[in-house]
Amino acid sequence: MNMPATDLLPSTNHIIEQYSNGLRAFTFWVSDTLYAIDISRVLTISQEMDNIQSVPAEAKGLVGMVEFQGNAIPVLDFANMMGFASGIEKNSELIQLLADREKEHFDWVQALEDSLVNDTPFVKTKDPHKCTFGIWYDKFKSRDETLMEVLSEFDAPHKQIHGMADKLLGMKQENDLEHALKILRYEKNITLKRLMKRFEQARTHLKESTRQVLLYVTEDGSTPIVALRIDDINDVIDFKPEQFKTMDRINNILTGEASEVVIAYLKQAEHADCLLIEASNLASLTRA
Repeated sequence: MNMPATDLLPSTNHIIEQYSNGLRAFTFWVSDTLYAIDISRVLTISQEMDNIQSVPAEAKGLVGMVEFQGNAIPVLDFANMMGFASGIEKNSELIQLLADREKEHFDWVQALEDSLVNDTPFVKTKDPHKCTFGIWYDKFKSRDETLMEVLSEFDAPHKQIHGMADKLLGMKQENDLEHALKILRYEKNITLKRLMKRFEQARTHLKESTRQVLLYVTEDGSTPIVALRIDDINDVIDFKPEQFKTMDRINNILTGEASEVVIAYLKQAEHADCLLIEASNLASLTRA
């Protein structure tokens, strides 16, 4: 996240004064933005999602209630509350995208075979960088290192599949159809299956890597006021006072719930910058 640092305004900067001794914060990702919350406001973390009960409410991001320590606690999906798709939603979309692109390449090979055998025009994209998958693949980036490693294995078989078109169609024009079909059968059994396997591995990783947790937020250190459903835990980070930047000059670019819960910008030299959220402002959002 690249956001310009703001100058400190001591006369209005009560946040800086509040954390004059620094801050230990629990941090988590939403999309490409890192968020932090004072570790003293984190009561506990739970992976128990089955007990969330839906409620008839209109508050943005409110997904239901959960019983905790004998109390009914509102559950907010933090990503949805901030106007983003949750991790599960994003991964579901990506899983579907990969399934669609896999089918397109299976159909691509079938179309090539049909063109060789039945003389139908071959109109599929030959350039691996210009097919729908190739355009997406060349631009896609993720902080998920395992996913990126799996995707790196797509490159060779994907290019090899697309490279068949000109080669095999050219062989047919040179009256070498039998040899062309032999090569096609080999590539279908070896290279295409390799590519299909990569699609399967990527989808499996996305399904298995989505593990949402409930972050129980407290004001008094013992009683939860709200549970935040989050997807991507980062780390506990110690911030020094000089890392705090006021929001005075960028508050006007925040909208909706973000303008109510984000209270400071935390600058990091070697890692992603961070937005600090205020725990006491979260419960009021469930009453919207």
